[in-house]
Order: sequence, then structure tokens, then C-alpha cells
Amino acid sequence: MEETLTVTAAGQAGWTASKFDEIVREHQGRIYRMLWCELRDEDAAATLTQECFLKAYRARGDFRGESTVQTWLVRIAINLARDYQRSRRQGFWRRLRGVDPRESLMAAELAEDAAPRADRTLIAREQLRQTLEAVKSLSPQQQTVFHLRFIEELSLEEIAEAMGIESGTVKSHLSRAINALRQQRNEL
Repeated sequence: MEETLTVTAAGQAGWTASKFDEIVREHQGRIYRMLWCELRDEDAAATLTQECFLKAYRARGDFRGESTVQTWLVRIAINLARDYQRSRRQGFWRRLRGVDPRESLMAAELAEDAAPRADRTLIAREQLRQTLEAVKSLSPQQQTVFHLRFIEELSLEEIAEAMGIESGTVKSHLSRAINALRQQRNEL
């Protein structure tokens, strides 16, 4: 269900506290999944999801109604993920000097979660892992387009609007991503 908000003459989105709670409930899962796919970090995805909605609430006066609420939230989330990744890259050299014990603990927890319940589950998880691992080799733009299209199931137009690029550029990134993933699979 797409949300359309009433925009006053002054440009202020007509969000009451209860309306905003409804928006959060409706879109929180999608924003979290999108951030998790971009970052592969549950804590960061959860934190940035909250930050996304806080930012949206604070900027509700800037919402002009030219896009859907979903697209607007996805765009905020993409920008937050990019900022987060940029700051992580800047801290990369500091972290290189020592091993963060949380990282080895998280790896152990992820290994426990991957315990198979049945053959089908094991095969599906392995295929998903391989696909997500292969996606990491794509350019950042291609990764984002791939996640938004196939995981979040956004239309090409919604992706273009969320990323602030043309639909043709989205199609190009998506085509290149799919071709690169197919080529990797064929090489195996």
C-alpha cells in the first residue's frame, strides 16, 4: 500500500505522531533489509534504520510529495549507508593495527545461525551466500541497484528516483550487474 501524504501550501507534510508511527511500521522492515544488504552488519543496519526515520521526521517539512514516502525513505537510507561506509573506510587503517574481538564473536554467531535444518535449507542458504558474495564484486552503484531491485523489489522508476539517477542508468547498472554475476557463475 503506497502512502500519499497531504502537503500543505507551505510544503509541510501533514504528519501527525500516529501517522508517522504508521509510516515507520509499514516501511521499517524494508529499510532495515536494504541497509543490511548494503552493509552486512546487523547493528549498523538497525542503528541506521532508526536514524533514517529520525531524519525523515525531522525533515518532514522538506517532503514535497514529488515521490512516494517509500522512495523518499529509501533515498535517505542510501545516503546514510554511503556516509557510514565512507566513515568506515576512513577508520580502516586504525582498525588494521588490532583485531576487534567483536568481529570474531559475530563470525561465530553467524556460523551458528547457518546450521542447516534440512537439505533444502542448506542448498538455498549456500546459493544465497554465493550470490551475495558475488554481488560484493560489483561496483557500489550496481550493488545498490541489484539490492533494491531483487531484494526490495522496487521498480526501476522507484530505484531511479531513490538514487537520484535516470531510469536508463538504472537499467544499465542492472544489466551490467546481472551479466557480471552470470559470468562469475559460469566460471565456477
